[in-house]
Amino acid sequence: MKTGFSTNAFTKFSLLETIEIISDVGYDGLEIVADTPHAFLPLSNEKLKQIKSSLENRKLLVSNINANTVLGWNLENGNDEKFEPSLSNKNETLRKWRVEYTKKAIEVAAELSAPSVCITSGIKNTEIFENEMTQINKSLSEILEFAEKNSILICMEYEPGLLIEKSHDVFEVSKNFKNLGLNLDTCHVAVLNENFSKVIHKFKDKIFHTHISDCKNSIHYHLIPGYGEIDFVKIYSNLKEINYDGFLTAELYTYAEKPREAASETFIFLNNLIHN
Repeated sequence: MKTGFSTNAFTKFSLLETIEIISDVGYDGLEIVADTPHAFLPLSNEKLKQIKSSLENRKLLVSNINANTVLGWNLENGNDEKFEPSLSNKNETLRKWRVEYTKKAIEVAAELSAPSVCITSGIKNTEIFENEMTQINKSLSEILEFAEKNSILICMEYEPGLLIEKSHDVFEVSKNFKNLGLNLDTCHVAVLNENFSKVIHKFKDKIFHTHISDCKNSIHYHLIPGYGEIDFVKIYSNLKEINYDGFLTAELYTYAEKPREAASETFIFLNNLIHN
């Protein structure tokens, strides 16, 4: 397995500065968040060229393109909601906008040789569940056809409070699509009191990417691995049992005030986990 770090901890740095720091720490790759402040889409050809050149110079891979949020769209429209407009939005115009945005993320992933793009369902609201699921399945059909043409995998991330909020929800949806799998977020599994071993072995080769962070007391707050209650040795063992050979990508946006320190400490933890 390879080590990665998500750019969403480095919101006080430019993306090019972030690439340099993550490379200097020693990671194999990084996850680029397709949102403000680093890569709200579309990117200009010049910006994409700069990113690609920086990655190549640093010999740094892209573990994943994270298209979970669109805070950039909301800031332009005067609010701070990050998940909407979503792929399940009842407003057809807004839903279509998010589908097209996700396609742009897929194109960036292909350009930067990232294996996957992660997405979310959007917030669960008061609409009838079946109606919302109809909308997201329409969105997924279009996105996954586009992703397949570009040889990109799509991984769904579940989270408390979202329409797709448990591992079972992802599993049921992913059965309908061969290139839709799971973005395994360790904090979300722990917060929902799910069994790591059961989740990992249930999905097997449909775990396309991971988000690594710790937590404690079932509180949804991403901690540096080792600061909480999650048994990462057991998780790593389970991932090896299913022959997962992708990235362990730390997602520690909660450390925006000291991202370099969080990245360094987490790298030591992950390196020891993999090599000991």
